[in-house]
Amino acid sequence: MKWAGLIVYLLGIALSIVRPPLDRLACIDMTTGQVMTGINPFFLVLELGLIMVGALFLALNHEFKNYHERNGWLAVSTGLGFAFVGGYSKIYELLLFGIALATLGIIVYKIGRVKHGGG
Repeated sequence: MKWAGLIVYLLGIALSIVRPPLDRLACIDMTTGQVMTGINPFFLVLELGLIMVGALFLALNHEFKNYHERNGWLAVSTGLGFAFVGGYSKIYELLLFGIALATLGIIVYKIGRVKHGGG
């Protein structure tokens, strides 16, 4: 199950590289002459869902000392995946959300380690 989680996680990231969740729209910005883009919600949800499920499968196969460590690890791994998808696709809101989620996950993980004397 550990390898399945890793494969699903990496599949979500690979899908965001092969097929970013941005679509070209049939309109042009008249001031800049650039083609407008929009977010394809199906691919965005698919990629983020694969990342979340993969991180969950990986967490189920690891022995954590308490739920703080587990939840922190899930937040870090999911946040890093979200940040990668957002950064690569130039969806800056998703990039910032992923960074914030990973940062919060590090804090929660450290709280879990301190509570049980893990350093």
